[in-house]
Amino acid sequence: MLRERRSGSRRRRNRNEMIRIAIPHSSLEEAADDREAVRKIGYIGRAAAIFKVSNIYIYTHKGETPKSRAHFIKRYLEYMATPPYLRKDLFPMKSELRLAGLLPPLRLPVFSSKPRPGVVLMGMVVKWDGYASIVKVGETAFARVPKPYPLKSRLLVQLENEVDEGLYRAHVVPAKQPGHYAGFSVDIMTIGELIRRPPLLLTGREGKPIGDALDELAGLVRNGDVTVVFGSPRHGVEELMRGEGIDVKGHPFINFVPRQGVRTIRLEEAIISVLSIVNLFINGITCSRA
Repeated sequence: MLRERRSGSRRRRNRNEMIRIAIPHSSLEEAADDREAVRKIGYIGRAAAIFKVSNIYIYTHKGETPKSRAHFIKRYLEYMATPPYLRKDLFPMKSELRLAGLLPPLRLPVFSSKPRPGVVLMGMVVKWDGYASIVKVGETAFARVPKPYPLKSRLLVQLENEVDEGLYRAHVVPAKQPGHYAGFSVDIMTIGELIRRPPLLLTGREGKPIGDALDELAGLVRNGDVTVVFGSPRHGVEELMRGEGIDVKGHPFINFVPRQGVRTIRLEEAIISVLSIVNLFINGITCSRA
């Protein structure tokens, strides 16, 4: 049975979790066209943000145009994970982003809060002012923080007081500080590079049923530091790795939806199903045998 770990549960929730997910470049292989593909990317991004995923890895494997498809996914996910008021500065509207309007908004608090003293916002360094940086934190709002950070670098800043119209004194907040989720970063790597980045949690119907793997899962996510690996709509993790000559033995491999009622589970559905359970363990739920 599952129970809440009461002693230390508050400390666990305040930790800095590092949950990452890895998806294949073929994640969109069943999309009928680019419009459907972009919508699917939006569902994936939303699912990742719900559970405060810190990194999305897109791993390439044998198949058609792995690099171009991986970059397509990466570009739209990065656009999605950028505050609306910074998109024009960071993403000149090119043909490759012509369908960006189909992406749902993330509406993270650090993206969408109205600038005012005490609020934490994601911003970008637009210029230097002596030994300080001017950070854009809204369409017409800026923050002045000590130290000249690299131009175009992104910072989390907490606004203090307004020193001029639309200009605030502020200080930098560590990006990984608990309580201020700043979205996810996106990286591309080969499946071989991914397998060398433990701890990994492989998922799929070929894995051990979740009911038989509760203790294993609890031990794996105890520190809140794990990469959850998903397969593609047509090929499971084990099949993709076997095609690259990689043995999945030695890595936890769990079926989170045993006895599923549909022929296939879509990637965005799998992400929500798996991370819902992982989130329980990270937030103080432990396993005990009656």
